[in-house]
Amino acid sequence: MAEPNDLVIVEADGSVRVPGRGADRRLRDRAGRYRLVVDATGLIVLRAEKSDGAAQPRVLMAGEIVSRTSILELVNIIASASWRGDMHIFGPDAHRVLSIDQAALKSATSTHPDDRLGQVLYRNGILSKQQLDEILAEVDPERRFGQIVVDKGSISQEQLFEQLQKQVEQIFFASLLIREGHYVFVQPDEGAEAPVHPVHLPVQALLMEGVQRIDEMALFRERIPHDELVPEVQPRVSVHSLEETAQTVLAWADGNRTIEDIARETGLGQFMTVKALYGLLQQNLVVLRPKKSVDSTAVRKVVSQFNDVLRDIFMAVATYGGVDQTRSTLEAWIVGSGYGPIFGEHVEEDGSIDPAVVARALADIKVDNPMEGLHQALHELAAFALFAATTSLPRDQELMLSRDVTTRLKRIRM
Repeated sequence: MAEPNDLVIVEADGSVRVPGRGADRRLRDRAGRYRLVVDATGLIVLRAEKSDGAAQPRVLMAGEIVSRTSILELVNIIASASWRGDMHIFGPDAHRVLSIDQAALKSATSTHPDDRLGQVLYRNGILSKQQLDEILAEVDPERRFGQIVVDKGSISQEQLFEQLQKQVEQIFFASLLIREGHYVFVQPDEGAEAPVHPVHLPVQALLMEGVQRIDEMALFRERIPHDELVPEVQPRVSVHSLEETAQTVLAWADGNRTIEDIARETGLGQFMTVKALYGLLQQNLVVLRPKKSVDSTAVRKVVSQFNDVLRDIFMAVATYGGVDQTRSTLEAWIVGSGYGPIFGEHVEEDGSIDPAVVARALADIKVDNPMEGLHQALHELAAFALFAATTSLPRDQELMLSRDVTTRLKRIRM
């Protein structure tokens, strides 16, 4: 069984071993001498030692994110105390950094693909998918994405600054939604590099809007569970009494565009579009229908994620010579469960299934929410593969594999 990607092992003699490839890669960027600061139960903290006596960043707060209000409350403390520093937020899917000074948000960065400037411009209707792809192909160390967009005349310098502010706001609001992970608030040294495009957004105003968005979006999601649904106008609808945003959304609700499409093509963004649609639904002016086609790229992506888990299950079984038995048991389950037309009746030597077979099958299935159904079926497949493997594994290996698989399955999102 493959080791967890972030695993670091402290041996009984106090030596440290790094078998996790992800941890190994991350620690290479932190080479140097460290002093042990905290060795509490379940937590170890190291602090860098600088031999030249130079000032170094100070960690003012660090801990675990335990609820959906954790980041909101922490940022409120930082702003109220007028602390200056960088709030690092390590969530399940990304590392985001909020730079705060004088109770204002000065910049924000993120490793999540959806937070990139290009995606912000695409979702706000500034760039088409083709334009985005063409500009991305031109980006190099000498030319930033934003500069290329301006040089091509897609937007002005003033519009770029406005979109950069929206990008910072988006990263901030996305940070407030993180429900699990860890955070570190660091006070950088005076020699730290200034942000390339600084902004000045009052944190308290952002928090108030963020709280409103969180509360309202929770209400909206009761009727609009996701943005892949397709709004369709009901017959004989009058738009004269509607406010401007609702009229705009109604005009684009043609029965073909998804909510995400409307948010992007109108430039309203996700929140305003969903809010307007919720009002239209309350007035029975629109209905929501499932998307008519399945995105084969999305299908292949989610199947590949589950395939990684299946391969590790089979790799663990191979050590004890139980591959053939596990494979035949799994294939019998696929046929008996009725999933044969979706997964194919046979699995590969390494336990994986063919993403192309699944993509073709889903394209022909006429059901509501096919991706949700696929997600459920893949979870069942992985769960049974784990069950089938247990007959070939010693008890300790069975428990270790079960914990690893359960953790990894929780991280897979549609």
